[in-house]
Amino acid sequence: MENQQEQGTTKAQAEDISSAEGTAVTEMAEENKPQEPVKSDLRTILKAVLASSVVSAMLLVVYDAYIAQKIVALDVKGYIAEQRDLFMGGKISEEQLKRNFDRLEAVKDKVRRNRVIIMGDVLVKKNVEVIRP
Repeated sequence: MENQQEQGTTKAQAEDISSAEGTAVTEMAEENKPQEPVKSDLRTILKAVLASSVVSAMLLVVYDAYIAQKIVALDVKGYIAEQRDLFMGGKISEEQLKRNFDRLEAVKDKVRRNRVIIMGDVLVKKNVEVIRP
């Protein structure tokens, strides 16, 4: 008798477990049904798009200003010729000539790291930034 009662109890427990699992599966299926879109979902998407656009724009500005390599021209040959003419014409003294060459060196040293300096007479196109001392 005890065996029958134990088996009856075991069968009853098994039925309870299977019915509980069936209920859980049904509840999960109901939860996974697509819901109608809500205005808050649209607002969330718009906020995400706006935030992404702002961050992308800021990164492009920072990249362009500080990382991207840019070419600048320094017309050293023309500057030296101009200084030579002024010195030979007596319009500037030797001390002024040295100061002007020091200024040329200072201008060259002030150029930011992401700029590549080329000689001005090498330019083929004139759409490059030209540095003037």
